Amino acid sequence: MVLPTLIKSVKYLVSKPYTRIVPRKSQPFKTESIRGAHVLDMLKCVGCSMCQQVCPAACIDMVVVEGEYPQNPKKRFPRIDHSKCTFCGLCVEYCPVGALTMTTATGYELFTTSKDSTFKEPLKLKEALGKVTVTKDLFTSAYAQGVITKESSSRG
Repeated sequence: MVLPTLIKSVKYLVSKPYTRIVPRKSQPFKTESIRGAHVLDMLKCVGCSMCQQVCPAACIDMVVVEGEYPQNPKKRFPRIDHSKCTFCGLCVEYCPVGALTMTTATGYELFTTSKDSTFKEPLKLKEALGKVTVTKDLFTSAYAQGVITKESSSRG
């Protein structure tokens, strides 16, 4: 058990270092249901803060936005910190009105050198950086088709 580990360690010790050139020449791998940057439909959002409550990374906080929003009298909307976000999609799944969606924008498209620009204010969340891939319908249809059962979701 120790000998194979030592052999592998010596092999990597004498090999050349590997560095990936950034930006990469090839396009990043993306699927039909990739979870990336968020998009907020401010005309649907009711300000219930459910997205904030279910976020495991605590990257969502509710902020007040000036303007007329009849469905949201408190004018509270989510602000998302992409530097903390794990892109799990729980905010999209639990949004009762389907105001949040996710797009294909990941990794390099979201890269920034300024920590201040990782905070996406509600007005910035209106702009889609890529094609919308994950919506509340994706989760509800999976439950309806029986793809996600109570037993399998409790194992995960």
